[in-house]
Amino acid sequence: MKTIILLLVLCLALSHAFTRQELEKQWKNFQIDFNKSYKSPVEARKRFSIFEDNMKKIEEHNIRFKNGEVSFTKGINKFADWTVEEFLDYVNQYKVPKHSQKGSEVFKPNSNIMLPDAVDWRTQGCITGVKDQGICGSCWAFSTTGSLEAQLYLQKGKLISLSEQNLIDCSWAEGNEGCGGGLMTSAWEYVQKNGCESEDDYPYKEVDGKCRFEQVKSVVSISGYVEINKNETDLQIAVASVGPISVGIDASEELQLYSKGILEDNTCSAYSLNHGVLLVGYGSESGKDFYIIKNSWGVSWGEEGYFRLGKKASNPCGITDDASYPNVI
Repeated sequence: MKTIILLLVLCLALSHAFTRQELEKQWKNFQIDFNKSYKSPVEARKRFSIFEDNMKKIEEHNIRFKNGEVSFTKGINKFADWTVEEFLDYVNQYKVPKHSQKGSEVFKPNSNIMLPDAVDWRTQGCITGVKDQGICGSCWAFSTTGSLEAQLYLQKGKLISLSEQNLIDCSWAEGNEGCGGGLMTSAWEYVQKNGCESEDDYPYKEVDGKCRFEQVKSVVSISGYVEINKNETDLQIAVASVGPISVGIDASEELQLYSKGILEDNTCSAYSLNHGVLLVGYGSESGKDFYIIKNSWGVSWGEEGYFRLGKKASNPCGITDDASYPNVI
């Protein structure tokens, strides 16, 4: 009887494992789908080995999903040939928040507001398409332009894709470090002084460059920015009544291979932030509450560039710790 049970367990395990032929096919498709090329056969072999390890992680995780143990799936994306260490180095490009800076004010929530059960600003026409920061550590710039674009539309009726490269190249004096990292509130200070050009006039280059800003080409002006108190009630009121909000989170290794579903992350920190994103709403599915977040890793990642962060824990992944939005004038 024990022998039969062991054979059954072995057969079940093998039924889930990829054959070498299937793995190599996946590897070939991955390289085509994500335009991957490697500088040498040695590098290619190294990346294939990492890819193989990640495929095992994906398979094991998705078995847990089928068993109802987790609420999101993992899948192949552009990070599938990266180690966890490489991925965390990539996302750790967020500066320590500095509060009460010049030009900021504190959000004053309307205590009488009746919060809707769900909010999704994607349905209101105020959000541009998902962008891709590439290898540049510029998440902070994409978070900044995301809320700027939304407020420009909501206040002026103009949906304009704004220039992250403008912020990367030109906001060093305010404390940002281009592709080496930055902070949304520092970017607000730059925009308050100067404005910001459109993506068309100042296109994204994915590298640090010399500042080419021309005042005459600025398409947005702000009088300052508003910081939101560190609690989820105020954050929900803000996103429901004001619009999309720039937030910092702790992006853990769970996001590396995230595919779809509600990410209930037990590994991320509620205080140590490393990634700037855009909060565009919240909702609930099958009794699980979540925030809707626009990322800057392209449409091939996650739920067409978005992910849903579960609210099972208080202040999940530190989402309330550095939330702000601009006052467009």
